[in-house]
Amino acid sequence: MQTLVVLHETDAIVPGSRASACIVFFGGVADGLLIERIGVRGSSVTLIDPRRRTAYACDARDGTSCGRAFARLREGRLPDPRLTLSCSTEDGDVIGFAWIEPAASARYVVVEQSGYAEAYAVTGDSPVRVTTDASDLETSRASFAISEHARDGRRLRAYEVEAQVAG
Repeated sequence: MQTLVVLHETDAIVPGSRASACIVFFGGVADGLLIERIGVRGSSVTLIDPRRRTAYACDARDGTSCGRAFARLREGRLPDPRLTLSCSTEDGDVIGFAWIEPAASARYVVVEQSGYAEAYAVTGDSPVRVTTDASDLETSRASFAISEHARDGRRLRAYEVEAQVAG
């Protein structure tokens, strides 16, 4: 399970933190919802403005920033997963980061990886920034094997997401 930190506009943002650096990069967007996730392959900070019109993401590997994403939301939803492929492991394997929008009843999103699965807690109706090791830099694509689960762990649904870098 990932470490999850959820901050709202009234919470203090620690200067020099990943969240603070992401806010500075995106021009001081500090109000709204801020979600920081720390996982096995990487970490991310997601910022969503209070009116749910925009979403921002800062991706990192071992504490080093390596990717960013921006999306204009349509009726509070993402038009696409906003895949980034600019992060890699020590061995040079590409890490794909993307947003997943789980069903309203989901409390956890699980992503299959090589040899393990990683669980992500769902925060309200906000998109969940997830990682995959099934990434292909040459085709600018990544695959995500997803399952969504209820609070008691019961699987609600399973599906594949094939994402491509926007542009």
